Parts: sequence; structure tokens; C-alpha cells
Amino acid sequence: MNIDEYMKKHNLTDDDIDAIAAPYETGVYETARGTIYSGSHLDAVGKRRVTVVYDASKTQRVASLAKAQGVKPSEIYREALDYYLAAQS
Repeated sequence: MNIDEYMKKHNLTDDDIDAIAAPYETGVYETARGTIYSGSHLDAVGKRRVTVVYDASKTQRVASLAKAQGVKPSEIYREALDYYLAAQS
């Protein structure tokens, strides 16, 4: 079922959808379960996901190093970035 079929089935208009979404989009939605964050959950905990493209041979080398060290490849990339940023200070 696509969105148009769903809206027709439930007798919804674009204005209905906008009205339903407004509290979430403006951050005024109240819930007994706690705070509602907009954006990535990583933003809420002070982290941000980035995408970087590397040569396949380098990513394979990182994967091998990570496996040998018993860590995830992302840890190798984080350490490399930390090292680079510290050198820039």
C-alpha cells in the first residue's frame, strides 16, 4: 500500500497529516515516557554519524587490524581521527 492508498483508506488529507506531525516537529509533544528528541538519536547523546569513503584496500587493512586487536573497525577510524585532531592542536 502506498501513501495515497493509506490516506484514502483512513480518510486523511495532507492537512490532517500536517496537524498530526506538528507537535513532533516543533518539539512540544508531551509524553509520560520522557523527552522527545528530533534528529538523530546520536545528536541527543553528543555524537554525529559521518560517512567517509576510503579505498577498498585500506578498509580491508583496517578490518584486518581491527580483527587482530579484537575491536570494531569504527574504533580504528575513531582513534585515527583523534590522533589527527590532536596533532592539529
